[in-house]
Amino acid sequence: MSQCRVVIGLMSALGSIAVAADGPETLIPEVVVTGKRPAAQAAGTISSPIADARFGIPADGGDLLRRLPGVDGSRMGGHGLDPIVRGQSQNQLNILIDGAHAFGGCPNRMDPPTTLLDLEAYDSLTLIKSAQTVRHGGGGSGGTILFERHTPRFTEGEAPRARFNGGLTSNSQTQSVGADIAIGNPLAFARVTGQSRGANNYRDGHGDEVRSAYNSEAAGFAIGYTPSDSTRIEVKYDTTHDWDVLFAGAAMDSPYSNSNQWRVKFDQDVAMGSLQALRAELYSVNVDHLMDNYSLRALTGLFKMRAPTESNTAGGRFVADLATGDTDWTLGVDYLSVARDATRYWNYKSASVDVPQSYLWPDVVQDDLGFFVEGERPLGASARLTAGLRYDQVEASLSKSRANSAPVGPTWLMSPNQLYSAYYGRSAEDQTENNLGGFLRYGLEFGQGLALTAGASRSLRTADATERYLAANGNPASARWVGNPGLRPEQHHQIDLSLHKTTATWSTGLEIFHDRVDDYILRDRAHGQSGILLTDNATIYRNVEADLTGGEWTVEIQFDPRWQAGASLAYVQARNRSDERAIAQIPPLSGQLKLEHRRDSWSAGARATWADTQDRVDDDPLTGSGLDVGKTAGWWVLDLYGEASIGKHGRLRLGIDNLFDRAYAYHVNRANLDPFNPEAVQVNEPGRMLWVRASLDF
Repeated sequence: MSQCRVVIGLMSALGSIAVAADGPETLIPEVVVTGKRPAAQAAGTISSPIADARFGIPADGGDLLRRLPGVDGSRMGGHGLDPIVRGQSQNQLNILIDGAHAFGGCPNRMDPPTTLLDLEAYDSLTLIKSAQTVRHGGGGSGGTILFERHTPRFTEGEAPRARFNGGLTSNSQTQSVGADIAIGNPLAFARVTGQSRGANNYRDGHGDEVRSAYNSEAAGFAIGYTPSDSTRIEVKYDTTHDWDVLFAGAAMDSPYSNSNQWRVKFDQDVAMGSLQALRAELYSVNVDHLMDNYSLRALTGLFKMRAPTESNTAGGRFVADLATGDTDWTLGVDYLSVARDATRYWNYKSASVDVPQSYLWPDVVQDDLGFFVEGERPLGASARLTAGLRYDQVEASLSKSRANSAPVGPTWLMSPNQLYSAYYGRSAEDQTENNLGGFLRYGLEFGQGLALTAGASRSLRTADATERYLAANGNPASARWVGNPGLRPEQHHQIDLSLHKTTATWSTGLEIFHDRVDDYILRDRAHGQSGILLTDNATIYRNVEADLTGGEWTVEIQFDPRWQAGASLAYVQARNRSDERAIAQIPPLSGQLKLEHRRDSWSAGARATWADTQDRVDDDPLTGSGLDVGKTAGWWVLDLYGEASIGKHGRLRLGIDNLFDRAYAYHVNRANLDPFNPEAVQVNEPGRMLWVRASLDF
């Protein structure tokens, strides 16, 4: 009965706000997909304004992405959710923040790239599933995620633009406040953004407190020169500061994680013969991160440990758009350099935590020089062909002196090269890869709103610093975590097929895909497999053959101008063909149902999110990887949400997540991925949470 009163109160509040609102009434925009996309690009692409998301206060970009159909996210705490798209994650996804590749500073991914931005300062989120483009870097077998920010050119006499936002939640007592202000004229502009957010530990559906508190601040500015609609030069700086971030699913917390990001962009429309436009970008992203096991929690082991880390990314691209006959071309060259260094210290025979215990990343550098071409050509009035080709030269190296440095202490401590030799029979050497990939997509419109898209692609994903060079000592040996310097790049060969139907009152889409992977980079345990010399259950990496197969289905129904419903399903199955077993951390069948009612100045809706049981697991560290906690139960939760325009400039959003206060956890869960955590457990999601968000736009 009390739950019913809460629902009625929420709906009544929305109605009262709508009555009180003055000024012209405006239609609240759609959230999930915006704009009419050409048929050949409709499959597997979602583009949405971030400001229109009908959710509470997302902790970070991964939390926001997880709300989209076909996307999951592994949780380790309240912050740092790592997105998973069609069963692929981490460096299988190309994640660009305003055009820049960014890599976090934590080997255990407390700070994935989706944490290195202020969501409120970005205008749109685009998700391109699978390898449908070669424009955004090598790899990207699982997809490309673009967080984009664009400041429209000012008109003569235009007033300053300003947006102020704030929000509160129950349960975790999250508080968020921010501003986005821009001033300018047709010749130039300046834009300043800032956001502050903090959260306490939340309670799950059992009422148990979950270590999930965090604090986050972000700020940035952009200066632009816009002498005409065809010319734009921008200089941008952003900084993020996260501190006192707690993780229930790890043996350490993060006292701080800071990033500094610079970007310079040049865009010029040319219209000179076949040359249509030129674009150039330069960027750098520097991340400093610290994790330890004693400053934010009671010490549980014998020794204090801390691990300061650095991740410095620099890159750029030069792109030309051309038109020859009926074909539009994009030609480009890009460069990406990632330097990462991490050392774990402990207080072995020392009053201070300053004795090296492991050289986790022994000054690792990875450079990627890429060349790409992408073309699009209509085939008659209703068909279109899109194709792309990309070549990457990848070079990976590490500091030889660091690789040969053995920590001083017990006899079980080894240098990185000693660890590599013990498990793989080789020392680390500089590596060079020559990776060639591409894609071909055919789109056909049959008329009557029916469109078919078929695609095939080959993409190569090189091993990252952790997979190739991580060197973490541990005692017993099962606590070791050792990268493999001999890893070959993953070779993804994908095919996909989609069918979309759109009418005046409903639309639906079905997408199916199959990805056959040669040399899949598998995180596993040492069991004396081929190429693995020991059988001590240490965490290792090796190449295997794999398959990923799945599909997605969505439907939207407009019953009348005021009522709309939707549903989605997503499923992926991943198989390790070399060992004939499931691959760990793959989401089960899941979906959403929603129903919305809209008026001119307010709307309200309900959304049910659910996941099936997952019994395809790799949960035994004695025979497999043990990265799954075990078979997991299905679950469902119900969320209520609404929003209303207030006057000419205001918007209020409010809702209740997990209305029935259910206790549940996603199968993809970071708690069981930490080799230093002796117990395989899952981090439960928040219990019932009331939230409110407000914004003013001028």
